[in-house]
Amino acid sequence: MVAFSPAVETAEADPDFASVSLLLHMDGINGSTTFTDSSTALRTVTANGNAQISTAQNKFGGASCLLDGTGDYLLVAADGSAIGTGDFTVECWIRTVSSLGYRAIVTLVPGSDNNALYVVSNTIVWYDATNRCQSVNFSDNTWHHVAATRSSGTVRVFLNGTVSASTYSSTANIADNTIRVGANGATTGEWFHGHIDDLRITRGVARYTANFTPPTAPFPDA
Repeated sequence: MVAFSPAVETAEADPDFASVSLLLHMDGINGSTTFTDSSTALRTVTANGNAQISTAQNKFGGASCLLDGTGDYLLVAADGSAIGTGDFTVECWIRTVSSLGYRAIVTLVPGSDNNALYVVSNTIVWYDATNRCQSVNFSDNTWHHVAATRSSGTVRVFLNGTVSASTYSSTANIADNTIRVGANGATTGEWFHGHIDDLRITRGVARYTANFTPPTAPFPDA
């Protein structure tokens, strides 16, 4: 008798992989503080506070980034390029322990809360200067796909593939700089509390402009 192994779902090749400027699968050994950028930028990622790999929860790959809500964050070095005023996509999977108040997921401009993906009182928000898009409410302790895109100047937020009711127009310049995952631009609070998995930033491409089905496999490495 021939034994057959169950099929393992894998992601197809990404036609926009060359535009990916950060790809963190958050995989590794439980308790590890090593986070690897799988994009071609190969950015250096430094764990701060108690930020660590955790195998207790994951969306894909058997592990995720655990942030305990008090001083934990990842610092991602600049990669020598910038999003500028063009299109972009910032996306990841989150599993919050607490989504009360303001809790940063990804901040692209340190020293400011501009250009940042946030949890705000059980909703997902993208901040851009004085503007923002906001999703409907979601629940803690379950995995959600969250994304923000800019397409030809129109900014949108997505929760589990559903676009926000509101959008806005922006050509705000997003300069090359370090990125913080799980903390605001000044790292003075608004700490993320929970798990983050498969974080991807794509420069120059708005991957989503309308409702879509969230990924069913890890983001591809090519």
